[in-house]
Amino acid sequence: MTTHVAPQAKDWYQAKETDSGYEKVIGYLPAAHGLTLAQNDTVQMVKVPIGAVVADLVLLMGDIGNSVTPNVGDLVSATRYISAGTVSTGCHLAWSTTQSGVPYTYTAADTIDVVLAGANPADNVAIALIVGYLCGVDITP
Repeated sequence: MTTHVAPQAKDWYQAKETDSGYEKVIGYLPAAHGLTLAQNDTVQMVKVPIGAVVADLVLLMGDIGNSVTPNVGDLVSATRYISAGTVSTGCHLAWSTTQSGVPYTYTAADTIDVVLAGANPADNVAIALIVGYLCGVDITP
């Protein structure tokens, strides 16, 4: 079990001021990443700042293997957004809105990670994680 870092996750992402306060961040591990991935490896995909309220999340993967069941979460809960996602051949989409955990407010800076559970994943497969979050916006009803 190894932790890898997607290239875009190396530096803390700083939220930019926008009219809506909504940010979309993409963490991307390219197909030619050169890593040897194994079952239960963690890939840190996106860093989120303190106060970020995750509103949506999409996981895209290449042909990583039919028996791989990816989890998407963070340091506190590895399955906060997606638990044992179902994959098949080709490109895969998993929307967090079909899972519990959204919206979630971060009280400390963290990373949103993909854990490659279930089986050994194929090497040199692209993984992308698109995270939409609000920052600096009060969502109290």
